[in-house]
Amino acid sequence: MRTSATGRSTSNPPAATGGFTLVEILVVVLIIGIMAGGALLSIGVVGQDRELDRERDRILAITGYLRDQAALQNREFGMRCYAGGYEFVAWDSRGARWERVADDPLLRSRALPGGIDSALVVEGRPVILPKADAEDIAPQIMLFSSGEVSSFELTLRRAGDGSTVVLAPSLDPDGIVARTTEATTS
Repeated sequence: MRTSATGRSTSNPPAATGGFTLVEILVVVLIIGIMAGGALLSIGVVGQDRELDRERDRILAITGYLRDQAALQNREFGMRCYAGGYEFVAWDSRGARWERVADDPLLRSRALPGGIDSALVVEGRPVILPKADAEDIAPQIMLFSSGEVSSFELTLRRAGDGSTVVLAPSLDPDGIVARTTEATTS
């Protein structure tokens, strides 16, 4: 074994100085990233009400479609809300009455998913929603052929946790907009 002038051995490598290798650091960063991603996904899933969001999106899409059809066909449409659901109707000018649109499955009567309640305010006044099988099918919400929408606020609320969606006409030409309020946990 050779020894240098300072008295140290030159054949043995120097002792480790105590640090982390690049691979160890990358593994730790990867694990932290996976845990953070999982936490964000779980918060997103818990914080949203997919049924409420789906119903909101469906109503916005159908009313947008009907506003276009009303303008194209020069025909008046309406949305009839009832306890537990809603449907879309059209004005029959020949018969001078509201009719269900039987030839378009998109406009069929729809029941709200379980646990979701609705409330309607038209022109600032609360409306008592009729039963689904009521004879009078006059709509509470009008979609005029001019592109205008009657004044209303339709609230969809998840029973129990307070998540709500409020649909109302917008001031710009977009038609109807939605405001969503997530449930608060205490």
